[in-house]
Amino acid sequence: MNTDRIKKLIYLFIIAFIILEGRLFYLQVIKGDYYRKISEKNHIRIMISNPPRGKIYDRNGILLAYDEPSFQIYTYPYLVKKRFDSIKKDLEKILQIKIPEKIEKKIKNGYASKVIIKKKLTQNQVKKFIDNWQFFEGIFLEVQPRRVYTKYARYMPHLLGYVGLPSEKELKENPDLTTDTLIGKSGVEKMFDRYLKGDYGAKAVMVDAKGRIVRTLWEKQPKRGSDIYLTVDARVQKIAYEAFKESGQKSGAVVIVDPKTYDIIALLSFPIYDIQKFSDGLNKKEWENLLKNRYKPLFNKALNGIYPPGSIFKITVALAALQEGVVAPYQKIFSGSQFQIGKWVYRNWDPRGCGKINIMQALEMSCDTYFYKVGLDLGSEKISFYARLFGLGEKLSPEIEQKKGRIPDPQWKISNIGEPWYLGDTVNYSIGQGFLAITPFDSTKILVPVLNGGYVLKPKLLKAYFDMEKRRFVKVETQRIRKLQIKRFFYNVIKKGLYQVIYGERGTAKLLSLAPVKNGGKTGTAQVFRHKKRKEKIEKWYLQNHAWFIDFVPYRKPRYVISVFVEHGIGGSRTAVPITKAIIQKMYSEGILNEGR
Repeated sequence: MNTDRIKKLIYLFIIAFIILEGRLFYLQVIKGDYYRKISEKNHIRIMISNPPRGKIYDRNGILLAYDEPSFQIYTYPYLVKKRFDSIKKDLEKILQIKIPEKIEKKIKNGYASKVIIKKKLTQNQVKKFIDNWQFFEGIFLEVQPRRVYTKYARYMPHLLGYVGLPSEKELKENPDLTTDTLIGKSGVEKMFDRYLKGDYGAKAVMVDAKGRIVRTLWEKQPKRGSDIYLTVDARVQKIAYEAFKESGQKSGAVVIVDPKTYDIIALLSFPIYDIQKFSDGLNKKEWENLLKNRYKPLFNKALNGIYPPGSIFKITVALAALQEGVVAPYQKIFSGSQFQIGKWVYRNWDPRGCGKINIMQALEMSCDTYFYKVGLDLGSEKISFYARLFGLGEKLSPEIEQKKGRIPDPQWKISNIGEPWYLGDTVNYSIGQGFLAITPFDSTKILVPVLNGGYVLKPKLLKAYFDMEKRRFVKVETQRIRKLQIKRFFYNVIKKGLYQVIYGERGTAKLLSLAPVKNGGKTGTAQVFRHKKRKEKIEKWYLQNHAWFIDFVPYRKPRYVISVFVEHGIGGSRTAVPITKAIIQKMYSEGILNEGR
Protein backbone atom coordinates (compact mmCIF):
# COMPACT_ATOMS: atom_id res chain seq x y z
CA MET A 1 0.00 0.00 0.00
CA ASN A 2 2.78 2.39 0.94
CA THR A 3 4.74 1.44 -2.22
CA ASP A 4 1.74 2.31 -4.44
CA ARG A 5 1.41 5.73 -2.79
CA ILE A 6 5.10 6.45 -3.31
CA LYS A 7 4.83 5.49 -7.02
CA LYS A 8 1.83 7.79 -7.46
CA LEU A 9 3.70 10.70 -5.83
CA ILE A 10 6.71 10.09 -8.08
CA TYR A 11 4.47 10.08 -11.20
CA LEU A 12 2.79 13.34 -10.08
CA PHE A 13 6.18 14.95 -9.46
CA ILE A 14 7.42 13.91 -12.96
CA ILE A 15 4.24 15.28 -14.61
CA ALA A 16 4.52 18.61 -12.72
CA PHE A 17 8.19 18.88 -13.69
CA ILE A 18 7.41 18.27 -17.38
CA ILE A 19 4.65 20.95 -17.30
CA LEU A 20 6.97 23.45 -15.59
CA GLU A 21 9.80 22.75 -18.03
CA GLY A 22 7.43 23.13 -20.94
CA ARG A 23 6.19 26.48 -19.61
CA LEU A 24 9.76 27.72 -19.11
CA PHE A 25 10.65 26.58 -22.69
CA TYR A 26 7.61 28.48 -24.01
CA LEU A 27 8.45 31.69 -22.08
CA GLN A 28 12.21 31.67 -22.63
CA VAL A 29 12.55 30.27 -26.16
CA ILE A 30 9.31 30.71 -28.06
CA LYS A 31 8.16 34.00 -26.38
CA GLY A 32 11.58 35.05 -25.08
CA ASP A 33 12.23 37.63 -27.78
CA TYR A 34 8.78 39.18 -27.19
CA TYR A 35 9.26 39.59 -23.41
CA ARG A 36 12.84 40.79 -23.90
CA LYS A 37 11.57 43.61 -26.09
CA ILE A 38 8.96 44.57 -23.47
CA SER A 39 11.54 44.60 -20.68
CA GLU A 40 13.84 46.78 -22.80
CA LYS A 41 11.09 49.25 -23.60
CA ASN A 42 9.21 49.31 -20.28
CA HIS A 43 9.83 49.26 -16.60
CA ILE A 44 7.76 49.63 -13.45
CA ARG A 45 7.76 52.82 -11.38
CA ILE A 46 6.17 53.37 -7.98
CA MET A 47 4.57 56.82 -7.73
CA ILE A 48 3.83 58.27 -4.28
CA SER A 49 0.94 60.68 -3.70
CA ASN A 50 0.88 62.67 -0.48
CA PRO A 51 -2.45 62.88 1.34
CA PRO A 52 -3.89 66.22 2.44
CA ARG A 53 -2.56 66.91 5.93
CA GLY A 54 -4.97 67.57 8.75
CA LYS A 55 -5.95 71.15 9.46
CA ILE A 56 -4.55 73.00 12.47
CA TYR A 57 -6.88 75.13 14.59
CA ASP A 58 -6.32 77.22 17.70
CA ARG A 59 -8.23 76.54 20.95
CA ASN A 60 -11.21 78.62 19.76
CA GLY A 61 -11.49 77.08 16.29
CA ILE A 62 -9.51 79.74 14.39
CA LEU A 63 -7.96 78.07 11.34
CA LEU A 64 -4.15 78.25 11.27
CA ALA A 65 -3.03 75.80 8.57
CA TYR A 66 -4.61 73.75 5.78
CA ASP A 67 -3.74 72.14 2.44
CA GLU A 68 -4.69 73.21 -1.05
CA PRO A 69 -3.92 71.36 -4.32
CA SER A 70 -0.86 72.62 -6.16
CA PHE A 71 0.67 71.60 -9.53
CA GLN A 72 4.34 70.84 -9.93
CA ILE A 73 6.56 69.37 -12.66
CA TYR A 74 9.30 66.81 -12.06
CA THR A 75 11.58 64.42 -13.88
CA TYR A 76 13.96 61.51 -13.50
CA PRO A 77 17.44 62.55 -14.70
CA TYR A 78 18.08 59.45 -16.83
CA LEU A 79 15.05 60.35 -19.00
CA VAL A 80 16.17 63.87 -19.94
CA LYS A 81 19.97 64.03 -19.62
CA LYS A 82 20.66 63.68 -23.34
CA ARG A 83 18.02 66.25 -24.32
CA PHE A 84 18.36 68.51 -21.31
CA ASP A 85 19.58 71.64 -23.14
CA SER A 86 16.64 71.44 -25.53
CA ILE A 87 14.09 70.86 -22.74
CA LYS A 88 15.61 73.70 -20.71
CA LYS A 89 15.07 76.12 -23.62
CA ASP A 90 11.50 74.91 -24.16
CA LEU A 91 10.63 75.29 -20.46
CA GLU A 92 11.87 78.87 -20.53
CA LYS A 93 10.30 79.73 -23.89
CA ILE A 94 6.88 78.08 -23.43
CA LEU A 95 6.31 78.09 -19.66
CA GLN A 96 8.64 80.96 -18.65
CA ILE A 97 10.34 78.59 -16.19
CA LYS A 98 14.04 79.16 -15.66
CA ILE A 99 15.72 76.14 -14.07
CA PRO A 100 17.85 77.14 -11.06
CA GLU A 101 21.50 76.11 -11.04
CA LYS A 102 20.90 73.81 -8.06
CA ILE A 103 18.16 71.86 -9.92
CA GLU A 104 20.25 71.73 -13.09
CA LYS A 105 23.11 70.09 -11.16
CA LYS A 106 20.75 67.48 -9.69
CA ILE A 107 19.53 66.55 -13.17
CA LYS A 108 22.99 66.41 -14.75
CA ASN A 109 24.56 64.43 -11.88
CA GLY A 110 21.57 62.25 -10.92
CA TYR A 111 20.01 59.16 -12.42
CA ALA A 112 16.87 57.55 -10.99
CA SER A 113 15.99 59.88 -8.09
CA LYS A 114 13.02 62.14 -8.65
CA VAL A 115 13.87 65.83 -9.16
CA ILE A 116 11.21 68.50 -8.72
CA ILE A 117 11.78 71.21 -11.33
CA LYS A 118 9.12 73.73 -10.38
CA LYS A 119 6.44 73.94 -7.69
CA LYS A 120 3.29 76.07 -7.66
CA LEU A 121 2.60 76.23 -11.40
CA THR A 122 0.02 78.80 -12.41
CA GLN A 123 -3.16 77.72 -14.24
CA ASN A 124 -1.75 79.25 -17.42
CA GLN A 125 1.49 77.25 -17.08
CA VAL A 126 -0.47 74.02 -16.51
CA LYS A 127 -2.54 74.68 -19.65
CA LYS A 128 0.55 75.41 -21.76
CA PHE A 129 2.30 72.29 -20.43
CA ILE A 130 -0.65 70.08 -21.45
CA ASP A 131 -1.04 71.80 -24.85
CA ASN A 132 2.67 71.40 -25.62
CA TRP A 133 3.31 68.00 -24.04
CA GLN A 134 5.33 66.79 -27.06
CA PHE A 135 8.15 69.19 -26.12
CA PHE A 136 8.39 67.83 -22.60
CA GLU A 137 8.94 64.09 -22.90
CA GLY A 138 10.34 62.82 -19.59
CA ILE A 139 8.84 65.77 -17.68
CA PHE A 140 5.74 64.98 -15.61
CA LEU A 141 2.93 67.05 -14.16
CA GLU A 142 1.45 66.10 -10.78
CA VAL A 143 -0.83 67.49 -8.11
CA GLN A 144 0.65 67.74 -4.61
CA PRO A 145 -0.85 69.29 -1.47
CA ARG A 146 0.58 72.72 -0.62
CA ARG A 147 0.55 73.84 3.01
CA VAL A 148 -1.18 77.19 3.46
CA TYR A 149 -0.78 79.25 6.63
CA THR A 150 -3.48 81.77 7.52
CA LYS A 151 -3.00 85.38 8.66
CA TYR A 152 -3.07 84.33 12.34
CA ALA A 153 -0.44 81.66 11.68
CA ARG A 154 1.96 84.36 10.51
CA TYR A 155 2.44 85.40 14.16
CA MET A 156 3.66 81.95 15.26
CA PRO A 157 6.15 80.52 12.74
CA HIS A 158 8.44 78.98 15.37
CA LEU A 159 5.49 77.39 17.12
CA LEU A 160 3.81 75.90 14.03
CA GLY A 161 6.95 74.92 12.14
CA TYR A 162 6.79 73.68 8.55
CA VAL A 163 6.58 70.57 6.34
CA GLY A 164 9.07 69.23 3.82
CA LEU A 165 10.65 66.14 2.28
CA PRO A 166 12.64 63.84 4.59
CA SER A 167 16.40 64.15 4.95
CA GLU A 168 18.73 61.17 4.47
CA LYS A 169 18.92 60.81 8.24
CA GLU A 170 15.11 60.75 8.56
CA LEU A 171 14.86 58.16 5.76
CA LYS A 172 17.30 55.90 7.59
CA GLU A 173 15.49 56.32 10.91
CA ASN A 174 12.04 55.60 9.48
CA PRO A 175 11.84 52.83 6.81
CA ASP A 176 8.18 53.72 6.10
CA LEU A 177 9.21 57.06 4.57
CA THR A 178 10.05 57.59 0.92
CA THR A 179 11.91 60.45 -0.73
CA ASP A 180 8.52 61.83 -1.88
CA THR A 181 6.76 61.73 1.51
CA LEU A 182 5.92 65.13 3.00
CA ILE A 183 6.51 65.21 6.77
CA GLY A 184 6.50 67.73 9.61
CA LYS A 185 10.01 69.15 9.94
CA SER A 186 9.69 71.38 13.01
CA GLY A 187 7.24 72.84 15.52
CA VAL A 188 3.67 71.62 15.79
CA GLU A 189 3.90 70.14 12.28
CA LYS A 190 6.61 67.79 13.54
CA MET A 191 5.35 67.25 17.13
CA PHE A 192 1.94 66.08 15.97
CA ASP A 193 2.89 64.65 12.58
CA ARG A 194 1.43 61.32 13.69
CA TYR A 195 -2.05 62.89 13.63
CA LEU A 196 -1.61 65.32 10.76
CA LYS A 197 0.16 63.24 8.12
CA GLY A 198 -2.54 60.70 7.13
CA ASP A 199 -1.59 57.72 4.93
CA TYR A 200 0.19 58.34 1.66
CA GLY A 201 -1.10 56.86 -1.59
CA ALA A 202 0.94 54.80 -4.02
CA LYS A 203 0.56 53.71 -7.63
CA ALA A 204 2.61 51.17 -9.61
CA VAL A 205 2.76 52.07 -13.30
CA MET A 206 4.51 50.62 -16.31
CA VAL A 207 6.38 53.26 -18.29
CA ASP A 208 8.13 53.09 -21.65
CA ALA A 209 11.69 54.14 -22.44
CA LYS A 210 10.59 57.77 -22.78
CA GLY A 211 9.00 57.75 -19.34
CA ARG A 212 5.41 57.67 -20.63
CA ILE A 213 2.90 55.70 -18.60
CA VAL A 214 1.79 52.58 -20.48
CA ARG A 215 -0.61 51.22 -17.87
CA THR A 216 -1.40 51.19 -14.14
CA LEU A 217 -0.66 47.91 -12.35
CA TRP A 218 -2.13 48.74 -8.93
CA GLU A 219 -3.12 51.76 -6.88
CA LYS A 220 -3.62 52.63 -3.21
CA GLN A 221 -5.62 55.79 -2.44
CA PRO A 222 -4.21 58.31 0.10
CA LYS A 223 -6.07 58.94 3.36
CA ARG A 224 -6.42 62.47 4.74
CA GLY A 225 -4.73 63.36 8.05
CA SER A 226 -6.57 64.24 11.28
CA ASP A 227 -7.43 67.80 12.27
CA ILE A 228 -5.93 69.05 15.52
CA TYR A 229 -6.86 71.80 17.97
CA LEU A 230 -4.04 73.52 19.83
CA THR A 231 -4.15 75.04 23.32
CA VAL A 232 -2.88 78.27 21.75
CA ASP A 233 -5.15 81.32 21.57
CA ALA A 234 -4.38 82.96 18.23
CA ARG A 235 -5.67 86.33 19.47
CA VAL A 236 -3.27 86.31 22.44
CA GLN A 237 -0.37 85.25 20.20
CA LYS A 238 -1.07 88.23 17.93
CA ILE A 239 -1.28 90.54 20.95
CA ALA A 240 2.09 89.27 22.26
CA TYR A 241 3.71 89.81 18.86
CA GLU A 242 2.34 93.32 18.43
CA ALA A 243 3.31 94.32 21.99
CA PHE A 244 6.90 93.16 21.45
CA LYS A 245 7.19 94.75 18.02
CA GLU A 246 5.75 98.09 19.15
CA SER A 247 8.18 98.17 22.09
CA GLY A 248 11.04 98.66 19.66
CA GLN A 249 13.05 95.84 21.24
CA LYS A 250 15.03 93.73 18.81
CA SER A 251 15.02 90.21 20.19
CA GLY A 252 13.37 88.04 22.83
CA ALA A 253 10.45 85.81 23.68
CA VAL A 254 7.00 85.78 25.25
CA VAL A 255 5.43 82.68 26.82
CA ILE A 256 1.88 82.69 28.19
CA VAL A 257 0.38 79.64 29.94
CA ASP A 258 -2.63 78.66 32.03
CA PRO A 259 -1.29 77.74 35.52
CA LYS A 260 -4.22 75.40 36.26
CA THR A 261 -3.73 73.16 33.20
CA TYR A 262 -0.32 74.23 31.82
CA ASP A 263 -2.00 74.88 28.48
CA ILE A 264 0.36 76.95 26.34
CA ILE A 265 -1.69 80.00 25.33
CA ALA A 266 1.02 81.83 23.40
CA LEU A 267 4.65 81.15 22.55
CA LEU A 268 6.50 83.86 20.66
CA SER A 269 10.11 84.05 19.55
CA PHE A 270 11.03 87.49 18.23
CA PRO A 271 11.82 88.45 15.53
CA ILE A 272 9.68 86.17 13.40
CA TYR A 273 10.07 85.11 9.76
CA ASP A 274 7.52 84.66 6.95
CA ILE A 275 6.19 81.15 7.53
CA GLN A 276 4.50 80.93 4.11
CA LYS A 277 7.60 81.95 2.16
CA PHE A 278 9.67 79.56 4.26
CA SER A 279 7.25 76.70 3.56
CA ASP A 280 7.02 77.39 -0.17
CA GLY A 281 10.78 77.80 -0.52
CA LEU A 282 13.08 80.79 -0.10
CA ASN A 283 15.38 82.05 -2.80
CA LYS A 284 19.11 82.27 -2.12
CA LYS A 285 19.08 85.95 -1.15
CA GLU A 286 16.13 85.56 1.25
CA TRP A 287 17.83 82.60 2.92
CA GLU A 288 21.13 84.45 3.29
CA ASN A 289 19.37 87.49 4.80
CA LEU A 290 17.77 85.29 7.48
CA LEU A 291 21.08 83.62 8.31
CA LYS A 292 22.97 86.93 8.51
CA ASN A 293 20.37 88.67 10.70
CA ARG A 294 22.11 89.31 14.06
CA TYR A 295 18.81 88.88 15.93
CA LYS A 296 18.47 85.26 14.68
CA PRO A 297 14.87 85.12 13.39
CA LEU A 298 15.16 81.38 12.64
CA PHE A 299 16.20 80.54 16.21
CA ASN A 300 13.37 79.62 18.59
CA LYS A 301 14.49 81.58 21.64
CA ALA A 302 11.41 80.60 23.67
CA LEU A 303 12.32 76.90 23.66
CA ASN A 304 15.97 76.72 22.60
CA GLY A 305 17.64 79.79 24.06
CA ILE A 306 19.20 79.42 27.52
CA TYR A 307 19.94 82.53 29.53
CA PRO A 308 20.63 83.48 33.18
CA PRO A 309 17.23 84.25 34.74
CA GLY A 310 18.37 86.94 37.14
CA SER A 311 16.02 87.95 39.92
CA ILE A 312 12.94 86.00 38.78
CA PHE A 313 14.81 83.01 40.29
CA LYS A 314 14.49 84.67 43.71
CA ILE A 315 10.94 83.25 43.81
CA THR A 316 12.36 79.70 43.93
CA VAL A 317 15.03 80.64 46.49
CA ALA A 318 12.41 82.34 48.67
CA LEU A 319 10.14 79.28 48.69
CA ALA A 320 13.07 76.98 49.44
CA ALA A 321 14.14 79.20 52.35
CA LEU A 322 10.62 79.26 53.81
CA GLN A 323 10.10 75.51 53.49
CA GLU A 324 13.54 74.70 54.94
CA GLY A 325 13.00 77.05 57.87
CA VAL A 326 15.93 79.29 56.95
CA VAL A 327 13.61 82.29 57.37
CA ALA A 328 10.08 82.84 58.68
CA PRO A 329 7.54 84.82 56.63
CA TYR A 330 7.65 87.94 58.80
CA GLN A 331 11.21 87.62 60.10
CA LYS A 332 13.22 90.74 59.30
CA ILE A 333 16.85 90.70 58.19
CA PHE A 334 19.05 93.75 57.77
CA SER A 335 20.10 94.07 54.14
CA GLY A 336 22.49 96.85 53.26
CA SER A 337 23.99 98.17 50.04
CA GLN A 338 26.63 95.45 49.86
CA PHE A 339 27.56 92.02 51.21
CA GLN A 340 31.11 90.88 51.95
CA ILE A 341 32.80 87.46 52.08
CA GLY A 342 36.46 87.86 52.95
CA LYS A 343 37.93 90.30 50.45
CA TRP A 344 35.05 89.81 48.00
CA VAL A 345 32.30 92.43 47.94
CA TYR A 346 28.88 91.76 46.39
CA ARG A 347 26.74 94.82 45.74
CA ASN A 348 23.02 95.37 45.92
CA TRP A 349 21.56 96.62 42.62
CA ASP A 350 20.10 99.63 44.49
CA PRO A 351 22.92 101.55 46.24
CA ARG A 352 20.48 102.72 48.94
CA GLY A 353 20.30 99.18 50.31
CA CYS A 354 17.07 97.75 51.66
CA GLY A 355 17.13 98.16 55.45
CA LYS A 356 15.53 95.66 57.81
CA ILE A 357 13.05 93.69 55.70
CA ASN A 358 11.05 90.45 55.55
CA ILE A 359 10.89 88.04 52.62
CA MET A 360 7.88 89.74 50.99
CA GLN A 361 9.64 93.09 51.08
CA ALA A 362 12.78 91.42 49.71
CA LEU A 363 10.77 90.28 46.69
CA GLU A 364 9.14 93.72 46.37
CA MET A 365 12.52 95.50 46.25
CA SER A 366 14.31 92.60 44.56
CA CYS A 367 16.88 92.99 47.32
CA ASP A 368 20.13 91.26 46.34
CA THR A 369 21.82 91.50 49.74
CA TYR A 370 18.84 89.82 51.44
CA PHE A 371 19.06 86.86 49.06
CA TYR A 372 22.88 86.68 49.33
CA LYS A 373 22.49 85.92 53.04
CA VAL A 374 19.48 83.63 52.66
CA GLY A 375 21.15 81.79 49.77
CA LEU A 376 24.29 81.13 51.81
CA ASP A 377 22.25 79.85 54.76
CA LEU A 378 20.26 77.62 52.42
CA GLY A 379 23.29 76.29 50.51
CA SER A 380 23.80 75.58 46.83
CA GLU A 381 22.65 71.95 46.99
CA LYS A 382 19.29 72.91 48.51
CA ILE A 383 18.83 75.66 45.93
CA SER A 384 19.48 73.13 43.14
CA PHE A 385 17.16 70.61 44.78
CA TYR A 386 14.21 73.03 44.79
CA ALA A 387 14.99 74.31 41.29
CA ARG A 388 14.79 70.74 39.98
CA LEU A 389 11.70 70.07 42.09
CA PHE A 390 9.90 72.81 40.15
CA GLY A 391 10.99 71.27 36.83
CA LEU A 392 13.95 73.48 35.97
CA GLY A 393 16.69 71.51 34.24
CA GLU A 394 14.07 68.89 33.28
CA LYS A 395 11.98 68.40 30.16
CA LEU A 396 8.51 68.13 31.67
CA SER A 397 7.27 67.54 28.11
CA PRO A 398 10.09 66.20 25.91
CA GLU A 399 7.79 66.54 22.90
CA ILE A 400 7.57 70.31 23.39
CA GLU A 401 10.76 71.25 25.23
CA GLN A 402 13.80 71.04 23.00
CA LYS A 403 16.45 72.25 25.44
CA LYS A 404 17.06 71.67 29.13
CA GLY A 405 18.10 74.47 31.43
CA ARG A 406 21.37 74.26 33.35
CA ILE A 407 21.01 73.74 37.09
CA PRO A 408 24.51 73.84 38.60
CA ASP A 409 25.86 72.36 41.82
CA PRO A 410 29.36 71.60 43.18
CA GLN A 411 29.59 68.30 41.29
CA TRP A 412 28.55 69.98 38.03
CA LYS A 413 31.27 72.62 38.43
CA ILE A 414 33.96 70.00 39.08
CA SER A 415 32.85 67.95 36.05
CA ASN A 416 32.42 70.86 33.62
CA ILE A 417 34.89 73.50 34.74
CA GLY A 418 37.35 71.50 36.83
CA GLU A 419 37.13 73.85 39.80
CA PRO A 420 35.61 73.58 43.28
CA TRP A 421 32.44 75.40 44.24
CA TYR A 422 33.06 78.62 46.18
CA LEU A 423 30.81 80.58 48.53
CA GLY A 424 30.78 83.32 45.90
CA ASP A 425 29.18 80.86 43.48
CA THR A 426 26.32 80.37 45.95
CA VAL A 427 25.96 84.14 46.35
CA ASN A 428 25.58 84.58 42.59
CA TYR A 429 23.33 81.52 42.32
CA SER A 430 20.92 82.91 44.93
CA ILE A 431 20.03 85.87 42.67
CA GLY A 432 19.78 83.86 39.43
CA GLN A 433 23.28 84.60 38.14
CA GLY A 434 26.48 82.61 37.77
CA PHE A 435 26.25 79.22 36.09
CA LEU A 436 22.45 78.99 36.19
CA ALA A 437 20.72 79.21 32.80
CA ILE A 438 17.13 78.51 31.72
CA THR A 439 14.91 78.88 28.66
CA PRO A 440 12.14 81.52 28.55
CA PHE A 441 9.68 78.62 28.63
CA ASP A 442 11.38 77.32 31.80
CA SER A 443 10.61 80.60 33.53
CA THR A 444 6.89 79.69 33.63
CA LYS A 445 7.80 76.63 35.76
CA ILE A 446 8.85 78.99 38.54
CA LEU A 447 5.29 80.31 38.96
CA VAL A 448 2.92 77.55 37.80
CA PRO A 449 3.11 75.39 40.99
CA VAL A 450 2.90 78.51 43.19
CA LEU A 451 -0.45 79.40 41.59
CA ASN A 452 -2.10 75.96 41.28
CA GLY A 453 -1.55 74.68 44.81
CA GLY A 454 1.82 73.00 44.38
CA TYR A 455 1.37 70.76 41.32
CA VAL A 456 4.09 70.29 38.72
CA LEU A 457 2.17 69.66 35.50
CA LYS A 458 3.08 68.42 32.05
CA PRO A 459 3.01 71.36 29.60
CA LYS A 460 0.32 70.96 26.97
CA LEU A 461 0.13 72.23 23.39
CA LEU A 462 -2.51 69.86 22.00
CA LYS A 463 -6.06 70.42 23.22
CA ALA A 464 -7.86 67.83 21.04
CA TYR A 465 -7.66 65.93 17.78
CA PHE A 466 -10.18 64.29 15.47
CA ASP A 467 -9.81 60.49 15.34
CA MET A 468 -10.39 59.65 11.64
CA GLU A 469 -10.94 55.94 12.32
CA LYS A 470 -13.50 56.35 15.12
CA ARG A 471 -14.91 59.61 13.68
CA ARG A 472 -14.84 61.46 17.00
CA PHE A 473 -12.90 64.19 18.85
CA VAL A 474 -10.41 63.09 21.50
CA LYS A 475 -9.64 65.59 24.25
CA VAL A 476 -6.11 65.66 25.70
CA GLU A 477 -6.23 65.77 29.49
CA THR A 478 -3.88 67.62 31.85
CA GLN A 479 -1.28 65.35 33.47
CA ARG A 480 0.16 65.83 36.96
CA ILE A 481 3.82 64.93 37.30
CA ARG A 482 4.23 65.47 41.05
CA LYS A 483 2.88 67.30 44.05
CA LEU A 484 5.32 69.55 45.88
CA GLN A 485 5.53 69.04 49.63
CA ILE A 486 5.55 72.76 50.42
CA LYS A 487 3.19 74.37 52.90
CA ARG A 488 0.28 76.06 51.15
CA PHE A 489 0.67 79.15 53.35
CA PHE A 490 4.13 79.76 51.87
CA TYR A 491 2.65 80.04 48.37
CA ASN A 492 0.40 82.81 49.67
CA VAL A 493 3.41 84.56 51.23
CA ILE A 494 5.17 84.50 47.84
CA LYS A 495 2.05 85.74 46.06
CA LYS A 496 1.81 88.66 48.47
CA GLY A 497 5.45 89.54 47.83
CA LEU A 498 4.83 89.47 44.08
CA TYR A 499 1.80 91.71 44.52
CA GLN A 500 4.01 94.23 46.32
CA VAL A 501 6.46 94.17 43.38
CA ILE A 502 3.74 96.05 41.51
CA TYR A 503 1.77 97.86 44.19
CA GLY A 504 4.39 98.30 46.94
CA GLU A 505 6.12 101.59 47.76
CA ARG A 506 9.49 100.32 46.54
CA GLY A 507 8.19 97.85 43.97
CA THR A 508 10.30 97.33 40.83
CA ALA A 509 7.31 97.04 38.46
CA LYS A 510 5.10 99.93 39.56
CA LEU A 511 4.17 100.71 35.93
CA LEU A 512 1.94 97.63 36.03
CA SER A 513 -0.16 99.18 38.79
CA LEU A 514 -1.75 101.15 35.92
CA ALA A 515 -2.94 97.92 34.23
CA PRO A 516 -6.74 97.44 34.17
CA VAL A 517 -6.48 94.14 36.07
CA LYS A 518 -4.81 93.39 39.41
CA ASN A 519 -1.72 91.27 38.90
CA GLY A 520 1.50 90.16 40.54
CA GLY A 521 4.97 89.47 39.21
CA LYS A 522 8.75 89.64 39.45
CA THR A 523 11.34 91.60 37.54
CA GLY A 524 14.67 90.14 36.54
CA THR A 525 17.88 91.66 35.17
CA ALA A 526 20.57 89.19 34.20
CA GLN A 527 24.11 90.41 33.79
CA VAL A 528 25.86 89.43 30.55
CA PHE A 529 29.01 91.52 30.89
CA ARG A 530 30.77 92.17 34.24
CA HIS A 531 30.59 95.88 35.01
CA LYS A 532 33.66 97.50 36.59
CA LYS A 533 31.52 100.29 38.04
CA ARG A 534 28.01 100.21 39.48
CA LYS A 535 26.46 102.46 36.79
CA GLU A 536 28.89 101.77 33.97
CA LYS A 537 27.36 102.59 30.59
CA ILE A 538 27.52 99.82 28.00
CA GLU A 539 27.03 100.91 24.39
CA LYS A 540 27.15 97.62 22.50
CA TRP A 541 23.81 95.80 22.25
CA TYR A 542 25.26 92.31 22.70
CA LEU A 543 26.88 93.31 26.03
CA GLN A 544 23.71 94.73 27.58
CA ASN A 545 21.95 92.89 30.41
CA HIS A 546 19.03 90.57 29.63
CA ALA A 547 15.62 91.70 30.88
CA TRP A 548 12.86 89.52 32.36
CA PHE A 549 9.41 89.91 33.80
CA ILE A 550 7.17 87.06 34.92
CA ASP A 551 3.57 87.99 35.74
CA PHE A 552 0.31 86.33 36.78
CA VAL A 553 -3.13 87.77 36.13
CA PRO A 554 -5.75 88.24 37.53
CA TYR A 555 -4.23 88.33 41.01
CA ARG A 556 -6.98 86.54 42.98
CA LYS A 557 -7.85 83.81 40.48
CA PRO A 558 -4.87 83.58 38.12
CA ARG A 559 -5.74 82.48 34.60
CA TYR A 560 -2.49 83.41 32.89
CA VAL A 561 1.21 83.35 33.61
CA ILE A 562 2.97 85.80 31.29
CA SER A 563 6.74 85.58 30.89
CA VAL A 564 8.51 88.27 28.88
CA PHE A 565 12.20 87.95 28.04
CA VAL A 566 14.05 90.76 26.23
CA GLU A 567 17.48 89.73 24.96
CA HIS A 568 19.97 92.43 25.96
CA GLY A 569 17.02 94.51 27.13
CA ILE A 570 19.07 96.37 29.82
CA GLY A 571 16.63 95.83 32.73
CA GLY A 572 13.36 94.07 33.56
CA SER A 573 11.66 97.26 34.80
CA ARG A 574 12.81 99.20 31.76
CA THR A 575 11.82 96.92 28.87
CA ALA A 576 10.07 93.68 29.95
CA VAL A 577 7.52 95.38 32.24
CA PRO A 578 6.18 97.79 29.56
CA ILE A 579 5.70 94.86 27.14
CA THR A 580 3.81 92.93 29.83
CA LYS A 581 1.60 95.95 30.51
CA ALA A 582 0.80 96.29 26.80
CA ILE A 583 -0.18 92.60 26.63
CA ILE A 584 -2.48 92.80 29.68
CA GLN A 585 -4.02 96.07 28.45
CA LYS A 586 -4.84 94.57 25.03
CA MET A 587 -6.12 91.28 26.45
CA TYR A 588 -8.44 93.29 28.68
CA SER A 589 -9.70 95.63 25.94
CA GLU A 590 -10.45 92.67 23.65
CA GLY A 591 -12.47 90.96 26.39
CA ILE A 592 -10.01 88.11 26.92
CA LEU A 593 -9.50 89.26 30.50
CA ASN A 594 -12.85 90.01 32.05
CA GLU A 595 -11.86 90.99 35.57
CA GLY A 596 -11.61 94.70 36.41
CA ARG A 597 -9.33 96.38 38.91
